[in-house]
Amino acid sequence: MTNKITKNKPDTELFLPRELFNSVITALDYFISSKNEIGETITSQQATRLKAKILTHSRAFDYEGDANASIYFYGVEPAVMMKLLTIFINRGEENEPKDYFRELKKRRDKNAGSA
Repeated sequence: MTNKITKNKPDTELFLPRELFNSVITALDYFISSKNEIGETITSQQATRLKAKILTHSRAFDYEGDANASIYFYGVEPAVMMKLLTIFINRGEENEPKDYFRELKKRRDKNAGSA
């Protein structure tokens, strides 16, 4: 029996400009950091998994001179992301987004140099 590696097409592909990408990851960080205050919750677990997946598998690219990212989602991930973002937005606090896009771009540039 031969193992075949197949690439599944994502159920959802989301294209975001740099600023919005950074805001999404900052929202996930809110839930990750909240586990330290109230103990680990399902939302902190979900946010931890989504952040790791997004930072590992997203793609940075330039479009018409602007920095963008594409995020790939499978299965229920889009619904989980929407739930977390809705909770984050409705909490009524302001958080300054960090520049996570720089990490994506470094990985893209590293991969392009090794090709």
